[in-house]
Amino acid sequence: MRSLLWLPALVLLTCGASVMQGAEEPPPQDIPLVEKQAGQLSLKVTSAEGMKALAIAPEKWKHAETDHFIVHFRRVTEAHRVVREIEYTLWFVAQSLGATKERYAKKSHVYVFQDEQEWRDFLRQTTNPSWFGSFAHGDDLFLHVGGMGEGFNSHILAHETTHAVVARLYPNQRWPQWLNEGFAEYMGSASQAARKGLWTKGMQQTLSEASMPVEKLVAMQDYPTDRAEVDRFYESSQKLVRFLMNSYPKDRFPKFVDAILGGANFEAALLQVYGDQVQDYAAFTKRYERFVK
Repeated sequence: MRSLLWLPALVLLTCGASVMQGAEEPPPQDIPLVEKQAGQLSLKVTSAEGMKALAIAPEKWKHAETDHFIVHFRRVTEAHRVVREIEYTLWFVAQSLGATKERYAKKSHVYVFQDEQEWRDFLRQTTNPSWFGSFAHGDDLFLHVGGMGEGFNSHILAHETTHAVVARLYPNQRWPQWLNEGFAEYMGSASQAARKGLWTKGMQQTLSEASMPVEKLVAMQDYPTDRAEVDRFYESSQKLVRFLMNSYPKDRFPKFVDAILGGANFEAALLQVYGDQVQDYAAFTKRYERFVK
């Protein structure tokens, strides 16, 4: 399940100037967009969703490449803005997960829809509901940017880019739902703050719906169907990731992810990675329950 059109915009979460020690340089603000013919692209479209997208008014699609993405678009205005943001988010997420360029060298496809009707036509050919906004499928991105006005939602763009980057960095590895969505929500705002050079901890809002107990959250296998429960799930997931990132050394988080993917349950992974920071699991949960930002 991906970012929904009705998901509330979230405030910026972290110090924008903060990057991991030894981090590679961020991409430039002005990303070159090298336009090419479809047959000249370095990576062919092979996914069913990608071919469905390109079959919609195919004569209108333009194509370009950056260092890390192959971009299909209608108008260069939206393409330039998308590229600037997704290239930065790719870098920021990779740094947050301790990943070097070699791990995300393979390019992936990005489909930029500006027209509402074309987006609806595309959605009808997928298994997604008709109200879906932008989404990631594997390491590909399908974006409805809605022009340069209010329809362009940088938080959702960064959230979905995070999903695509995680898929690129951890191929064939499935993150638990809470970790997948909580990390994407956290990165959705943190990467924006970093890109703009903002100090944001003091701007964090209380996650008023983040009331799901840790034990229930980390045990969830399926997304809720009730809208109120979806809100609780997303906010609770973000709260847990935010707490780990804000309360403990950030360079531990990739090790925590590896422990979870290696089969450890939440408590075991927590004590394995943050054991010198946590007295015991009971002390952790007590402190976490008081955390509101």
